[in-house]
Amino acid sequence: MNKIITDFLIAIALSMDAFSVAICMTTSNLLDKRKMIFFSVLVGILHFIMPLLGNYIGIIISFNLEHISSYILGIIFLILSIEVFTSKEKENYININYLYLIIIAITVSIDSFTIGLGLSLTNEYTYLSSLIFSIISFLFTVTGLTIGKYINNKVENKANVIGGTLLLLLSIKYFLKI
Repeated sequence: MNKIITDFLIAIALSMDAFSVAICMTTSNLLDKRKMIFFSVLVGILHFIMPLLGNYIGIIISFNLEHISSYILGIIFLILSIEVFTSKEKENYININYLYLIIIAITVSIDSFTIGLGLSLTNEYTYLSSLIFSIISFLFTVTGLTIGKYINNKVENKANVIGGTLLLLLSIKYFLKI
């Protein structure tokens, strides 16, 4: 039971990036419903797969991936914030394609890869841990998307500014590794 509680708390920590990203993307009116579902499911799947991959890959590679993914995510958020600020019409979605969503989902899931390295030391409940990470990250992503949509609907005209500012702040966070 202690292991499940620990895994649950780790899952919450792992899901916070996906939650933040989800709020920003929907506050900025960046995703339609199909892409929201795709992104949520993909984040959930990756939070299941990444810890399992972490069991099989070395620490040196994971350190480099985590280091690089932070900069990649920072660049993506910077580009998205520029697109949000330069977007003229609020009704039009900024064209975020599925490749963008896959890259973002992978970068917010890299931290679960390194957690998988730690799980390999205990060799206990690896699949159960990954399942917990997957479910919690999926739920946090859906919740973030829902909150972002709600904010977007409530503040209407200012939603692009709020979303763009949040994306810019996230890009700075990832560049500075705060």
